[in-house]
Amino acid sequence: MAAISQADATAMALPKSTILSESDNDSTTAEGSAEFVSVARRLVEIPREQGLENISMLLEQDMLNRYQAKTPQLNFLLQSERAFAKLVGMKYACALNSGGIAISLGLEAMKRVLFPDDAFDQIRVYSNAFTFHAVPSACVVAGFAETLRLIEATDELVLDLDHLEQCIKDDLSSGRFAKGKMILVLSYMRGRVPDMHRVLELCSRYEMQLLEDSAHGYGCSFDGRMCGSFGVVSTISSQANKLVNTGEGGMVFTNNDEMQAFFIFSAGSYEELW
Repeated sequence: MAAISQADATAMALPKSTILSESDNDSTTAEGSAEFVSVARRLVEIPREQGLENISMLLEQDMLNRYQAKTPQLNFLLQSERAFAKLVGMKYACALNSGGIAISLGLEAMKRVLFPDDAFDQIRVYSNAFTFHAVPSACVVAGFAETLRLIEATDELVLDLDHLEQCIKDDLSSGRFAKGKMILVLSYMRGRVPDMHRVLELCSRYEMQLLEDSAHGYGCSFDGRMCGSFGVVSTISSQANKLVNTGEGGMVFTNNDEMQAFFIFSAGSYEELW
């Protein structure tokens, strides 16, 4: 992941004259202008070339594991984690193998840190009905199969906050779930972001914890604040169709020290010590 991120940063920092070679200019056509070739070089060819160079360096230095960071400048994974945390506006990031795992691990951390004495069946989890199947699957993997409740979308395909609040009220009136024992897994499906002022107001009113699935939303903002910075936990995906493409991959973000420690241990760093 970091090799691509570093390449993108390198490419974006290059002046136009550096990005375009003589052969690039010679080969342009009416359909493919110099500007078009510049974009292609910037977004495809240069990242690929830089990525291959980075991979070669890692192979030569035997640094194919995140715990083999003998040379700081070649620790591309850590560089990416820090860069993405800064972009999103969160204190910590932990790179993982997929966005789905990031969601399930985030939920496990929230259960462990925020609800240590509560059984899974005492915690209601709300999430989008309109989303990719990896999102509800992650909720099931995290242990919330019996308490997951899906919320409908509006005509604009954002989470229907009226429906969400009605479901919360119904759950409270039933006596099965209590205020403060709720999690909202909010998915920005297709980059659709709801009214985050109201989302945060509902979270405050019902003491509901927020996890943001920003797989389709990183880079987006609401009222000047980056998506992925509103929740206790947020996640992204870097699967091949996402904004940043590493084939497969993802990250989980938090400002909570204890949750980040859990993420690090769960990602393969001495789990038995947790």
